[in-house]
Parts: sequence; structure tokens; C-alpha cells
Amino acid sequence: MPSHTMRRFKVWAAMNLLRVGYGSRRRRAPGGSRPAAVRAGIIVLVLALLITVALNIFYARVKPVIEALAIVEAREYVIRVMNGVVEEEITSGGLVYNEFVTLEKNTSGSVTALITDMAKVNVLQARISTLVATNIVNMLNKDMRIYMGDALGAAFFTWRGPKIPVRMESVANVTTQFVNDFESSGINQTRHKIALTITTDIVILIPGGRTTATVTSTVPIAETVIVGNVPNIYATP
Repeated sequence: MPSHTMRRFKVWAAMNLLRVGYGSRRRRAPGGSRPAAVRAGIIVLVLALLITVALNIFYARVKPVIEALAIVEAREYVIRVMNGVVEEEITSGGLVYNEFVTLEKNTSGSVTALITDMAKVNVLQARISTLVATNIVNMLNKDMRIYMGDALGAAFFTWRGPKIPVRMESVANVTTQFVNDFESSGINQTRHKIALTITTDIVILIPGGRTTATVTSTVPIAETVIVGNVPNIYATP
């Protein structure tokens, strides 16, 4: 074979080898990038799962503390409402001892019996219950916020960190009950106190759930001093 023909053959063979090699590299390039993308996707997914699990564990630990703080906060609001309603009744003159209790005396002036006007008592209890329920309902849309630092329980983080939204969702079963108390008030004197115990159930909405609580407040409403022996009769008509 002539030398110039041999040179042409070598050039042709070399060019074909270059084409084959370049084409194979171009075809393998997309396939080679897929494993890297898959590995990156798996890493992102694993990190997301780890973060989710860590957050769930963290919230499971602080949730009981958040519930306790929410109940304390809600109780303060509700008791403030209860006491405010009773104070308004006292200020308006609706709670006077002689309006509810009559002292019966004998000919010598000694108190022999205490008679309670239950009709007036029932009207007062109904009015107080309605006012308390109405005022609490007006507060249901009010947010009560708890600092995350308080939920952590460390003194350094108190009043620090983001605020956790807490809200009273509902109120039910507002009840009132008169309570009588007799105590010594000096020589041959007894102080008779009348108090009103108000009780209600509330539902509190916290992140991730609800919690319930019963709130009770006893508020003094009237009193008098009885001179002489305390009568053994405390009656209702």
C-alpha cells in the first residue's frame, strides 16, 4: 500500500475514534448526573424528617408546661371578670345584708334566728351568673400570649423568646352559690359573712390542641355583727 494511502487511512481511523469517544461521553453525561441529584434529594428528605421528629419531641415535652401556663393565664382573666361583676353589684347597691337576711329577736333584744330571703337570693344568683357568662364570652376573641422562654422553665429565659398564642374558646356551666361564715368578732360578738362562690368551666385553645379548666372564685358580698349568742336557727322562708 502506498505511503500516502496509509497516511490517509490513519487519519480517517483517528477521526472515527475521536467521534466515537466524544459521542459516548455526551451520551453518558446525563446518566452520570442522575445519581448525584438522587443523593441530594435523599439528603434533603432525611434532614426534613429529622427536623420534624426533633420538633415533635420538643413540643411533646413543653406542651404540658404550655397547658399549665395557659390555664393560669385564663383563670386570672376569668377571676378578674367574676370579681368585677360582684364589685359592680356592690357599688350599685344591689348587695346589702338586710336585703337578704332578716334578724329575728326576742323581747330582750337577743337574736333568735336568721331568715334568708331565698327569692332575692335566687334572683341575684341568676343575675350574677348571666353577667359573668356574658363578660367572659366577650373575652373569647382576646389572645393571651405566653413566652416560649417561660415554657422552657429556665429562669434565664423568663419573658424571652417568641410568644405562643393562647385563646379561650368557650365557657359553660356558670354557677353561683351563697356561702355563710360565722366568726368571733370580740366579746359576745359574732361576725356573719355572706360570700358568693362562682364556678365556671372554660375551654382553652393552644397550639396543637385544647385543654379545659374549672375556675372558682369566692367573693365576700355582705356582712354584719351579731351581738349576743349566735342563734341556732338559720332558716329560709
